[in-house]
Amino acid sequence: MKKGIRRLAGIVVMAAGIGLASWLVFGAPHYWEGDVRLVKAAMGLAATGMITGGAGLIFWRPEDEPVEAAGEVGVG
Repeated sequence: MKKGIRRLAGIVVMAAGIGLASWLVFGAPHYWEGDVRLVKAAMGLAATGMITGGAGLIFWRPEDEPVEAAGEVGVG
């Protein structure tokens, strides 16, 4: 996947995760009880995973590519 497309996809996924998390905090009904509260908790975990996955797409670096800055210092 091209670097620009991957970063754009990461931004979209991260924005969707932030939107879902914001809705859960500010807009979701607070009277949910019972099993629906578990669904709300699962959606919160999914939003956290979306934000983490989006950051992983934006800052992704393959293992076989050395970091240029580390190569200059002599670390890599």
